[in-house]
Formats: sequence, structure tokens, C-alpha cells
Amino acid sequence: MTTPIFKSLIDEQLEELPPDRIILAFTHHTLTGALSQAYDAGIENVHAWSKRACMCGEWTVAYEVRA
Repeated sequence: MTTPIFKSLIDEQLEELPPDRIILAFTHHTLTGALSQAYDAGIENVHAWSKRACMCGEWTVAYEVRA
């Protein structure tokens, strides 16, 4: 007996991503900290995130950028 493989939410989102784009994600225990990491990495408008989430007290912000 085999178990079917289910795609994760991340796998589904990556399939929808245009081929000329990449996702940059930053995590921190505060939203401000995650935005600060994005700014330090060169994201000009840190408030223009494409996805954001907080799970178990850890904030993640993601940006869809051209490769």
C-alpha cells in the first residue's frame, strides 16, 4: 500500500510563479525585524511584500522579484 504524495502550499505557489521571478523570504521573531532584514538585503520598499505570515511567533515576509 502506498500513500499518495501531496503538494505543499509552497510547491503550489512556486508552480504559479512566472519563470523570470524568484521569491526572497526573511524571517524574524518580530515583523519589524523581518522587514529590517529585507531592507538590509536591498529591498527598496519593504512594505510591498507579496506574502506575509506569523507562525508560532516567527514572522516571515516574502517578496516576488525579477530574476
